[in-house]
Amino acid sequence: MQLIVAPSKTQRTDGRDFPEYTQPLFQKESQLLIDLLQKYSMAELSKLMKTSEQLTLSTYRRLHDFQLPFTPENSRQTLFTFQGDTFSTMDAEQYSEGEIHHAQRHLSVLSGLYGILRPLDLIQPYRLEMAAQLPTSRGKNLYPFWTPILTGRVNTLLAKERDSTLVNLASIEYSKVINKKELRGDMVTITFKQQQKDTYKTIPIHSKRARGLMVHFMIVNQITEARDLQQFNLDGYLFRDDISTADSWFFFKEPA
Repeated sequence: MQLIVAPSKTQRTDGRDFPEYTQPLFQKESQLLIDLLQKYSMAELSKLMKTSEQLTLSTYRRLHDFQLPFTPENSRQTLFTFQGDTFSTMDAEQYSEGEIHHAQRHLSVLSGLYGILRPLDLIQPYRLEMAAQLPTSRGKNLYPFWTPILTGRVNTLLAKERDSTLVNLASIEYSKVINKKELRGDMVTITFKQQQKDTYKTIPIHSKRARGLMVHFMIVNQITEARDLQQFNLDGYLFRDDISTADSWFFFKEPA
């Protein structure tokens, strides 16, 4: 079993000081994208990324400060860098060495700049969404650039698993970079719903946090079989077998 999640725009450089690290697998591809983006003016970057002047300036500086090779002095591990809603409900600062190693084997973060990241991969802060309309030699945006590479990487990971299931905890923007027709395994998409008045709806901020909680559940319980995730019950969520299908699982948050 493998889990995929989307990255976070909110990132930090002063996360946990953990002695082990790995290098991103697709640094050559990342450098190609950096080389393209470094040619953009501030105005062009702002239009591409739909960012304010302040965010555009921050992005511009990061692009021009980007440096290889990655070291613990200029980078930080993925698991301790992302800080958004999904990552806020994990417990990266407190995970044991064994739990971090389990995450390293079973969790991947999809990324517009790095392609796919393992928890211990060193990264430098960045801003580049997968849906960005950045033309490359492979197509008009990042999907044709990354899809063959990332689908191949996921297939390699699934081939090593007894349970060849890809559990999708990423947003549509990110998960569609995986070519399901070429996937050598099953793909299960998890949907979380929360009660709102007399019905259940997907509320984005709560669903993002629930995704992080499920990743946390997988890590601390050392889960390796996708079906065991159906036991997930943190923060009041329960698996709804009555409306779930083989490739789409639903969890509803029951009222307290």
